[in-house]
Amino acid sequence: MKLSETIEPGSVSINLAPDSSEQLLREIASLASSAEPLKNISKDTIYNALSDREKLSSTACGHGVAIPHCRIPDMSGFVAGLVVLSNGIDFNASDNEKVDLIPFVIGPEKHPRIHLQLLSSLAQAFRSEELRNNIRKAETPAIAYKILSDTSSPDEDRSARSGKKLLHLFVQDESVFDELLQVFATAETASSMIMDADESTRYLMNIPFYAGFWNTDIQHFNRIIVSVIRNELVNATIRNIEFICGPLSERTDIMITVSDLHSVHGSLES
Repeated sequence: MKLSETIEPGSVSINLAPDSSEQLLREIASLASSAEPLKNISKDTIYNALSDREKLSSTACGHGVAIPHCRIPDMSGFVAGLVVLSNGIDFNASDNEKVDLIPFVIGPEKHPRIHLQLLSSLAQAFRSEELRNNIRKAETPAIAYKILSDTSSPDEDRSARSGKKLLHLFVQDESVFDELLQVFATAETASSMIMDADESTRYLMNIPFYAGFWNTDIQHFNRIIVSVIRNELVNATIRNIEFICGPLSERTDIMITVSDLHSVHGSLES
């Protein structure tokens, strides 16, 4: 499901001025309640679901952005929207910045994978400083809606059988791993898995023949993300990775390899 399929003009509001995170969540519940998938669900139910999720951990993700979200039984579909504040409020962000851009997602309990895809799409979109600035400058909800909905990818024929690649992302920098993992949360990157790994030096240093080449101060964080990706999305995936960690040519702790897949049978969609 694309982001543009879940956002409606009526779910976008700008220049709000709540004085607390609680009031903000109530504003979101009120705004979202008018959407068709939530027409039979009370504002209090929506607020309580958003509040309960926020109690688990803050949904603030830095740069003045938070993405409140929740799952509610018996919804008929997904609702996404955007609230822009006239003044930022405290939202327990890890970078201590006040939040003024609040995209949100509310969805049914029975489709967690789609929910994750929408959250990932929003998180990636709002990493763009240009997008954040443009939305902050929007003078009407219609303009803010257009800016956000235009971030969605053009429609694709998912029934088309295109070639696929096998991508390995080797990561030794723990500080960016969680953000890199979000790149692979979307449907477009198909089946992905994470593997823990040890450097070969950890084994070689214990072989007498190689003793003395390494000391014990070696990397301890090693992860490999393995993903099957359609050919036409490989470059975009690499760009998203470099958006997080900078040019790969300048990194000595992150590496990507991409290889052809001559045959793929089955899938990992659960």
